[in-house]
Amino acid sequence: MNAAAVKKGRRHLPPAIAAACALGAGCGVDFSYLIPAAAGQLRLLRDAVPIGQVIDGDTLTDAQIAKLRLIEDARSYACDVLVLNVDNNFTRFYDSGGEPVVFNVSASRKDRFQPRLWQFPVVGTVPYLGYFDRSLAEAKREELRREGLDVFMYEVDAYSGIGVIPNLVLSPMLERSDIGLLDTVFHELLHSTVWRQNDTSFNESLATFYGRAGTLAYLADRFPDRPEFLEAASQSFEDSDRFNAFMLELYDELDVFYSSDRTSDEKLSGREAVYQAGRDRFVAEVLPLMHRPDAYAWVGDLPANNAYMLGIRRYHLDLDIFEQVLAAAGEDWSAAREVFRAAAERSDPYAFLADWVSSPEPTAQVRWTGDRQAAPDE
Repeated sequence: MNAAAVKKGRRHLPPAIAAACALGAGCGVDFSYLIPAAAGQLRLLRDAVPIGQVIDGDTLTDAQIAKLRLIEDARSYACDVLVLNVDNNFTRFYDSGGEPVVFNVSASRKDRFQPRLWQFPVVGTVPYLGYFDRSLAEAKREELRREGLDVFMYEVDAYSGIGVIPNLVLSPMLERSDIGLLDTVFHELLHSTVWRQNDTSFNESLATFYGRAGTLAYLADRFPDRPEFLEAASQSFEDSDRFNAFMLELYDELDVFYSSDRTSDEKLSGREAVYQAGRDRFVAEVLPLMHRPDAYAWVGDLPANNAYMLGIRRYHLDLDIFEQVLAAAGEDWSAAREVFRAAAERSDPYAFLADWVSSPEPTAQVRWTGDRQAAPDE
């Protein structure tokens, strides 16, 4: 399976971030998981060095230094234009020596879309575990497989500290394209600005929107005389949109199949036909529309894996509503940010956003108070 299809390693928040909080609070949590997670996180923080020191040194190539400078400028743009909380995020660099840094593991039942969930302090309930040790991640993967679950494990090259710890620039991030790097920085900084506990889909989908929209805005503002940069990013996101639209459609088809009155055994034996019909449809109808079909040819061999399907969905749920909010706010990033913060406090954030778009309120009526959002009564 092509892990890059879920934006390899940049969109998950490994529960290692909560490890230090859990250890300090003495919560009733799985210390066999949290202790190695906390040790791994502390090692990264200890060994990371200021980006300026790395730029002035001689350990990286010119191309890698250019990527670091791009991150610095993206960070400034995120603060000045996108009005995201930057703080000390992406100011320190951790060199992994070419090795993966973090691995994520998620799982789901095979006969329905029911993810395995884990509960942690600070971040709440999450549908994945993050590991700094490959062997521990692989052991967890095999444990979940023995339970009869679909399991998806992949490498992580960036994650957010949601304000608890600073986001580091991990050396594998520098392998991304400029477009991918911008997308990643804006995505992760959104997590430090807006966070809804126990709602991974809202958090990740909003961050996906910010990563893309922020990248397009950055390229238009920073390179007005190089329209080919903006065109390349637009085409990349168009391909991603086509892929994700297909995957969400396949998800719905599978969900209907799983929700039928068939027995569990019938669902397990019959789901491959639904997956295969999807593969065939993608190759025949979607792949020819791609700007870069070679990057998506692997979908013709898409494995039947519910954990993977859930991962796609939680990053791309109702992205259009976020775009509609920004448009209704007059492309004012600060105003839109306050609307998203207010939505994060509501019982149904998507319903709140839909209502706001239908009749946008003055920005002053949707404001941030420091601890929580204050908004007019529903």
